[in-house]
Amino acid sequence: MKLLALPLLLIAGAAGAQSNTIKLNQLGFLPQSQKLAVVPQGAGERFEVIGADGKPAFAGKLGAATSWAPSGETVRVADFSWLSKPGAYRLKVEGLPLSDPFTVAQDGYRALNSAALKAFYLNRAGIALDPKHAGRWARPAGHPDDKVLVHASAASTARPAGTVLSSPKGWYDAGDYNKYVVNSGISTYTLLAALEHFPQWFARQDIGIPESGNGVPDILDEAMWNLEWMLSMQDPLDGGVYHKLTNLRFDGMVMPHAVGKEPRYVVAKGTAAALDFAATMAAASRVLAKHDQQWPGMSAKMLAAAERAWQWAAAHPAAVFKNPAGVVTGEYGDAHLEDEFAWAAAELYIATGKEAYHKALRPETVAATAPSWSDVRGLAWMSLAQHRDRLKAPDAALAASRLDGLARQLVQEWRSSGYRVPIKGSEMVWGSNAVILNQAMMLLQAYRLNGAQDYLLAAQSALDYVLGRNATGYSFVTGFGTRSTLHPHHRPSMADGVDLPVPGWLAGGPNPGQQDKKDCPVSYPSALPALSYIDHGCSYAANEVAINWNAPLVYVSAALSELTPKPRTTAMTDTPVPLEVLQRQEQLLQFERFDNDTALEIGLKLIELARASKKAVSVEIARNGTVLFAHGMNGTSRDNSDWIRRKSNLVNRTGHSSFYIHNQVRLAGGDHDAIPALDPREYAAHGGSFPIVLKGSGQVGTITVSGLPGAEDHAMVVAALKDYLKVAEL
Repeated sequence: MKLLALPLLLIAGAAGAQSNTIKLNQLGFLPQSQKLAVVPQGAGERFEVIGADGKPAFAGKLGAATSWAPSGETVRVADFSWLSKPGAYRLKVEGLPLSDPFTVAQDGYRALNSAALKAFYLNRAGIALDPKHAGRWARPAGHPDDKVLVHASAASTARPAGTVLSSPKGWYDAGDYNKYVVNSGISTYTLLAALEHFPQWFARQDIGIPESGNGVPDILDEAMWNLEWMLSMQDPLDGGVYHKLTNLRFDGMVMPHAVGKEPRYVVAKGTAAALDFAATMAAASRVLAKHDQQWPGMSAKMLAAAERAWQWAAAHPAAVFKNPAGVVTGEYGDAHLEDEFAWAAAELYIATGKEAYHKALRPETVAATAPSWSDVRGLAWMSLAQHRDRLKAPDAALAASRLDGLARQLVQEWRSSGYRVPIKGSEMVWGSNAVILNQAMMLLQAYRLNGAQDYLLAAQSALDYVLGRNATGYSFVTGFGTRSTLHPHHRPSMADGVDLPVPGWLAGGPNPGQQDKKDCPVSYPSALPALSYIDHGCSYAANEVAINWNAPLVYVSAALSELTPKPRTTAMTDTPVPLEVLQRQEQLLQFERFDNDTALEIGLKLIELARASKKAVSVEIARNGTVLFAHGMNGTSRDNSDWIRRKSNLVNRTGHSSFYIHNQVRLAGGDHDAIPALDPREYAAHGGSFPIVLKGSGQVGTITVSGLPGAEDHAMVVAALKDYLKVAEL
């Protein structure tokens, strides 16, 4: 990307300029996904979704105003989840500019997922990127790493300082050109887990890398580029693993092939590197076992390497890495190694079944947390849950319990958040966008186990956040969204002379630590956590990219694509009723007062209508949660009571009759039996429940009938109310 000197006011004002705008996922949504937007308080009361033809496609009422401390805002949520018809749309709220455009599309995240994965290819070390596969981001090879030196900190009798080694391939770690085993571990594992969990998604994928079409999923080909480098970082003599391959100091802001001739080194062995290596190789051995034809013996080689690294770590349980004197590149230092031991033990136990690894794991002592390079306990539970069939019953139950407990905590934050996201302000640290995506990844593990819908919805919100539903108004993925990150701290993007950055990279995101502010010519717009972001190449604290941040983007975008329910494929035969007709019913069928006697009279009227038509129905009338009338005619059952509960729940949630919602969803192209964001066990969009509205006060209860087709249930309630209220025409 061409280096640009951006004026201070342009950068500093970017976030502030977004304070009076609608924030939403600028890429879009799957038809059956939750669809939310955030609107500043003080705008109108209602919103519309406008189609490409300029006509309204959906309308609704904004949610209650909620303050969100991380951004200092008071906001309201627009929920248009029921809009399922594929197309291009914008959101409209009176007094605000139209929202950024977005789409609803069945394969809406395919391009995003492919670009996020291809970013790894575009960050490969030791290979020329040709125009056929890299397009305008083609470049000569850099850092062959076939002649690297053993640093004094890594010296041994057999490999003294200055020994020349070959350690090619691998990915550049982030915005710099070095390679780190610790960060490669979580990054590569996450890609392998994505393939292991969603093989059909990746079997259909061709991201356009040199290996595409070789009979192996592209994601595995890409992971192998890094796994082969990682294997070269193990000392074959003792099984220890070098922490990183690096210059003594960072390269300048130049292309890989244009760097100086400074020597590169493998630097000290460490326990964290050995254990992350062991865990990743054990996981890779499982995946590679199915591809022995393409890589003969590789699965066995990786498992043997994993066990040797474990043995080294067991003999050196506290070899904490610190940058040695004279080495000033990324440290990835971690003094807390219990989580690495747990992860490695879990992967080796799954791979081998050896009881010694189970004993070392001590699962009852391991908490479930959203993973990061320095806390990998969550990865252990991901693998244990995926391979429950290999576990003893108590361990399988514990895996489900740990993941569900974490998911419930995240959902609690998601529900209370003004922006409807699971991340807290205190969690907006260096790489905060990866924090929220790793939270999403863990939510999806729990959803895969028990199908709790809120877990899927909260994970969708995390993806929405990085694609634009955040306080800055940016889509943090390069190349995706109307206002995407343009100036990442990424040497190739800054030095390649191309106007746009390398696509598919996730920027680090808001970081109130602002560790780079002394090095940047522009100022952060705010000290508030959710606004502490600048889109400038100087910002390594908020705008760098990294392989461990992109990996959960690959996982989450694939998982949501596979796990989100698919639209109904069979055509519905009934014709939707115009919403204007149903709105008029709700406006005219309102009460001056409503007491117990009112409920009795209307309830008996409904029973009378049912008998006159020789039908059997159940009726319930409730005010403010208290049932005032309930009766089940001969021929009804407990099922009718459940229908009443679910239909009245929908009315109490939306303020509209259940038949109105039924038709609203149908007219928006959706499936009334699978409404996004509504659990069908709790809500039913079938006719028969009608709001009790007091004039001048609002809804106070529901009148619900069950036993007939939905349209007939609804018609019976309307007829009874029309008669009671003496309404001549509707």
